[in-house]
Amino acid sequence: MRLLKLIRNLLGNYQLKSGLYHYYRGESKQAIEFLTRVLQAPETPDPDRRMANYYLTQTHIAAAEKSEEAQNLEAAVEGYREALALTPDYPDIHFRMAGLYTRFGLSLEAIDCYRRAIALNAGYLEARVQVAFLLLKTGQQEEALKEFTAARDLAVRAIDAPFEKAREALARGDGPEVEEWMRETFLRRPVSFAFHYRRALRFLTEGQHERAVEEFRLSSQFNPNFADVHNYIGVALGELLRWEEAVAAFRRALEVNPEYPFARLNLAFALAEAGHDREAVEELRAILAREPNNEAALAKLDELSAPKKERTRVQG
Repeated sequence: MRLLKLIRNLLGNYQLKSGLYHYYRGESKQAIEFLTRVLQAPETPDPDRRMANYYLTQTHIAAAEKSEEAQNLEAAVEGYREALALTPDYPDIHFRMAGLYTRFGLSLEAIDCYRRAIALNAGYLEARVQVAFLLLKTGQQEEALKEFTAARDLAVRAIDAPFEKAREALARGDGPEVEEWMRETFLRRPVSFAFHYRRALRFLTEGQHERAVEEFRLSSQFNPNFADVHNYIGVALGELLRWEEAVAAFRRALEVNPEYPFARLNLAFALAEAGHDREAVEELRAILAREPNNEAALAKLDELSAPKKERTRVQG
């Protein structure tokens, strides 16, 4: 992928480069092998370690999803367990594990997983609803009522809060923001989100970038505050050389999650490709303020700081 290649070429770690290459090609086995080597090497610097951990987690999730689609539930459970071993504070993985345990008829294990997801994200409405039904099924009526009550309160807030934001935007005459908040109010559907998001990821790995953008945008309508979606929209737009739109998508990802390091790195590279060197340098310096050893950011900053003639020669 174009944007990934720009970043990957500036990484000094061969194993990390290879892991990212195979991840975006949908080649889980090879990606896992290379990224695991990065984490096992004691000399791996922290920025590379964080990047490898992130992509290895995503690789295990993708592999688990494929196993789930193929009805190989045991392999799916193992994949999610591997992901949790890397990133134990990822509530959605606990939620998915709970769903698999439910399909196996392991209600107590499923309840435990749903509770872990809720402990990590108290506003996880879908997890509260599912655990409430399981508690009811297992005869724990008082506990079920508590969860149903909490779920009701969350559902009401999920409508009221964005609706109030929409009213404020309407008072300012900001039509696009009104539409965005009204979509958040009335169109957020977790099941529909998952459907479009998974289709989009498949189109992205298959190189069908126009369709990937379309599906990611559809998924964002159902869950506009999921930073990964906006980051992937930017990646797909970069493949289409639509850099200004890619910049906007990465900025949106950072609005949702200002601590998203990969979206910020992508933003810096997209700004450079769009010809906004000064802004790209600002983003790279922001990255290096937190990760002084980030090889891709260091190399890109050196490149952008070089005289124009030298920079052209280096890029060529």
